[in-house]
Amino acid sequence: MKRKPKIIALYNENPDWPASDKESSARVMNLLATALDERGYDYRLVKIFDSLSGLDPFDPREWLVWNWAEELGGQPWTDAAVAAELERRGFVFTGSSSAALILSCDRMKVKQRLREAGLPTLPARVFADPLQAEQWDAFPAIVKGAHQHGSFGIDSGAIVYNAEQFARRIAFVREALGDESLAEPFLDSREFHVTVFGNGSPEALPPTEYDYSAFADMHDRMFKFQWKFDETAWGYHAVKLISPSPADDPQLRERLEQIAVQAYQAMGIADYGRVDMRMLGDEPQVLDVNPNPDIDPISALIASAKACGMSYADVVERIIGHAVDRMM
Repeated sequence: MKRKPKIIALYNENPDWPASDKESSARVMNLLATALDERGYDYRLVKIFDSLSGLDPFDPREWLVWNWAEELGGQPWTDAAVAAELERRGFVFTGSSSAALILSCDRMKVKQRLREAGLPTLPARVFADPLQAEQWDAFPAIVKGAHQHGSFGIDSGAIVYNAEQFARRIAFVREALGDESLAEPFLDSREFHVTVFGNGSPEALPPTEYDYSAFADMHDRMFKFQWKFDETAWGYHAVKLISPSPADDPQLRERLEQIAVQAYQAMGIADYGRVDMRMLGDEPQVLDVNPNPDIDPISALIASAKACGMSYADVVERIIGHAVDRMM
């Protein structure tokens, strides 16, 4: 039997965050603490901002870090720096390594890794200058920050229909996000998110489908960044998550799960992850591969877990169980 580790629940809070963000952070940390209490773990909550000095009193041979720290010093996309510091200090922690986190924030490198593994993903190109917009002709297209992650920077304007709109979006991404733009065809089709757990022989949970049937405008048939976090936004409530899905097509479900596991492995993800896909005809296309995905009660991960009869505490314990193997 695995010994039950002592847990450091590591998370970040920026003093400049609005009250709503601090309340959201406190809510998810309370959920985690409740799950750890329920399962009898000895744990400490450690809040950080610009350094990991809060870990100084803890012996990495005795404590496992539940890593929910996503940035340092208020700088976005520094989750890899947190992981690198945990690695330097010798801590075992939940979720992916610094190398996997760095890779996940380079959308073109992710696509290259997927193609090398023989996995289906849409053609794409990176653009730095609005004057290059005439070089792209696959419309409608979706334009994302090339070195962003998840839905960050994604709003209705991300879908473009012609070179003029595309040029404006390249300029927006450069000015608002300080980034190059990655363009790929926009698939107005079914969207599935597949959660994967484990190391060595990972296991996919049943796919969760994002149902956009409430939206008449194609610009709204995607999960925008605002809808992910703003409970006052219409889309936050209008997008429905269906799990397991597809319930009536076991072959497609098997294919989705197979691709998800292979993408997870190709990216070097540890403990838990999520693979997002849309359909191109009968074949899924990988849109994004997410290490350390959200474990929020409204997330696709929890929807899939519930479809398997797993509670929130079950999910937490399963992730810890995968990570603790690295302490042995």
